[in-house]
Amino acid sequence: MQDKTINNALLALRKQIIREGGDGLDHVEALLAMRGVDMPRVLIATARRGEMGRMVLDALRDGPKTRAQLVEYIGALRPDVPTDRLYWRVDGALSKLRGKIEGGPVWRLTP
Repeated sequence: MQDKTINNALLALRKQIIREGGDGLDHVEALLAMRGVDMPRVLIATARRGEMGRMVLDALRDGPKTRAQLVEYIGALRPDVPTDRLYWRVDGALSKLRGKIEGGPVWRLTP
């Protein structure tokens, strides 16, 4: 087996452990370090398709909110996602929800 294949398998295993919260991360990272492989940052999916829009709509059912308040609401539901990433995802969801919501600085459901 080639070194590149082993390295890629270990990197894939590391990514899976991080995303699914499995055990053995220390061991896999130790093997990668022994092999001299740089460990890239692993991105965790913020939400599945349509989930962010549903969370935004749920937040707005309680009343009008600013973008920061929406990020705070969703951040409480998804503490594993960095706040700066949530701002981008909330903006995308707000764009897709035009017609169901209205507003600018303060967003609300359309009547």
